[in-house]
Amino acid sequence: MKVHANVMIKNEALVLHEIIPIWNTYAIDEWVFYDDTSTDDTVEVLKKHLNAKVTIINDHLPLFNETHYRSRMLEYSREADADYVVAIDADELLSANLVENFEEVLKVNSQYNIAYYWYNLVEGLDYIRQDPLYVNNYKHFIMPLKHTGTFDQYKGMMIHTPRTAPINLPVQHTKDYGFIHLQAINRRFYALKQLRYKHFEYHSKFDQSVESLNQRYDPVVNGLNFNKKPIPSHIIGDIQFDPTVYDKMEEWKGFKKYIQENRVEGLITFGEEYL
Repeated sequence: MKVHANVMIKNEALVLHEIIPIWNTYAIDEWVFYDDTSTDDTVEVLKKHLNAKVTIINDHLPLFNETHYRSRMLEYSREADADYVVAIDADELLSANLVENFEEVLKVNSQYNIAYYWYNLVEGLDYIRQDPLYVNNYKHFIMPLKHTGTFDQYKGMMIHTPRTAPINLPVQHTKDYGFIHLQAINRRFYALKQLRYKHFEYHSKFDQSVESLNQRYDPVVNGLNFNKKPIPSHIIGDIQFDPTVYDKMEEWKGFKKYIQENRVEGLITFGEEYL
C-alpha cells in the first residue's frame, strides 16, 4: 500500500519547524507539495527535514490557481501509483488516534468516502471551535485513488476549491477520528489572515465585491467568537505545538502590512484591534 500526502505551500518555513516533527510520525511514503513560489527557505526545509520522499511541483503560474495546484498534485500521485492520497494543508495534522490506527482507517476509506470531523484548535492545544459553522464541520481529506476522479469539474474555479476530487463511494461521517486545524490556535494570526484573504480577493481579478466577501467570510469568522470547548483527549493525544510561532509567521507573511496598504473600510468587520 502506497500513501502520498498532497499539500499546498507558500512561505511556511517558520511553522514547518514545528509541524515537521509531527508529520514525521505519519506513515506517508511520499510528500507531494505544490509550491506557490515561496520566497523563504520552505522548499529547503521540507527536503532536509521530512523523513519520507519529498516532491515539489511549481508551474510558476502568473496567478494563484488552487484548482490547478490540487489537480497537479493528485495527478502526480496517480501516475506514481499511489493507493491513497491524504490532502492536508500546511497548518493541519492528523488526530493522534488516526495516526495510531492509520492502516486500518485507510482501508475503511476504500469502502466509504469518509467525511472526518475538522477539529479547529483555538487559543492553545486544549480547546476547539464550537461556534455555529464549526459544531458540525466535516471535510473529506483522504482519496482512495481507485475510486477518485479528477478536478476537471472545478476548472472554472481558481480559489476555494474542494481539497478532494469526486470520490465514487457512499459518504459516511465520523468524529471517531479527525483532522486538526491550527490556523485559529493564535487569535491574532487568524484574524489578520482572514482579513488579508478578503483584501487580496477584493483587489485581485476574482471580481469579488465587498458585500459578497463579507457574506462569505464573516459567518466563518463569527466575529472571533469561537465558543470554545475542550478537545477530546484521544484526538489531541500528546501532540505538542507552540502557537507563538504564528506571531513570527504573521510578521514574515506581512498580513498586517498588506491590509494597511490596501485597506478597504467595508471589509474590516472583525479584528480591528489588531490593526
